[in-house]
Amino acid sequence: MGTMIAGRGSVRWGAAVLIALVSPVTAQAGSAVGSAPPLTPSVHVEPQEQVPELDAPGAAEPVVFPPDHRTRAGSGTFTFTAPRHTRITRLEMNCRPRACAEAIASDGSTATVRTPPGRWRWRLPVRVWIQAGLSAPVPRARYSGSLNVDGERQPLDVIITEGRPGLFGITRKDTPDNSGALVSSVTPGGPADKAGIRPGDVIVSFNGKTITNADQQVAARREVRAGATVPVVYRRPDGSVRTTEATLVDTL
Repeated sequence: MGTMIAGRGSVRWGAAVLIALVSPVTAQAGSAVGSAPPLTPSVHVEPQEQVPELDAPGAAEPVVFPPDHRTRAGSGTFTFTAPRHTRITRLEMNCRPRACAEAIASDGSTATVRTPPGRWRWRLPVRVWIQAGLSAPVPRARYSGSLNVDGERQPLDVIITEGRPGLFGITRKDTPDNSGALVSSVTPGGPADKAGIRPGDVIVSFNGKTITNADQQVAARREVRAGATVPVVYRRPDGSVRTTEATLVDTL
């Protein structure tokens, strides 16, 4: 990513080459700049080069932001915000000659990078690896996060590919009073069985959605990818209400 202004030199990174600025006066980090070129006028950060398609679950893929070749005064801050249903797994900033300070949140929702003190120039692409999670809805869709560089923002977009709806392993019917989905049978060894659901129970909430009839439970289940774990609230025949979790499967 950034490099402090120094004398002649180069650092190879992939197919790109970083060439340090050449000036009659050499500027070191934190030193007087002398006759170095003036700062580039403020413009927007360049948009990402492509929008990757991510499987959920699947491997992380890079989002690449091209350099803007601007010289900046003082330490810079890059803030990445992951799109919904994704997490940041890795950064490739290529800071030279001194390392940048990088921090990725434990849940991967954000990442922050700070350049060392002194003038620096963004000369190489920045790569941030994004991984989609099972919380993503089944339909193929585009999701947006952001890159913010010292107050200048660009979207950080990914496409999450279509998934397979998970199976719960029950048959159900409406309750007479429309108070949930009445479980008629449970597939032995299936997700519902492992979660403690039994015939005669009434599902009143599935993956955070209120259920008042059998069709609503089917619709809520079809929105969840196979492999995802969802909360289920159900009412026992004695009237007690319980909460459990079930991990949906692709086959029963």
